[in-house]
Amino acid sequence: MRAERRGAGDPLVRVQVRLRADGEPRIGFAVSRRVGGAVARNRARRRLRALCDRELPAMKPVDVVVIPTAAALPASFPELGEALHRVLARAGAL
Repeated sequence: MRAERRGAGDPLVRVQVRLRADGEPRIGFAVSRRVGGAVARNRARRRLRALCDRELPAMKPVDVVVIPTAAALPASFPELGEALHRVLARAGAL
């Protein structure tokens, strides 16, 4: 099972991707307490969910786990979007 997964990282966000045979792409979020308290973790999750919605039409049928780092909180929305796009492309989700 592990051999099927591909990952990619950036100082702002990491992703784990597993290709699927068919269907829609599925996205999940794993936000550690290292990112901050509950309010900070939820803010990071909301921002990443909005950015993933933009990437969804171009994605292959994959399962994706998005993992933000603590540096994602002070990052601007465009910076975070570029980082997410970069790691999704590197991991083979786009």
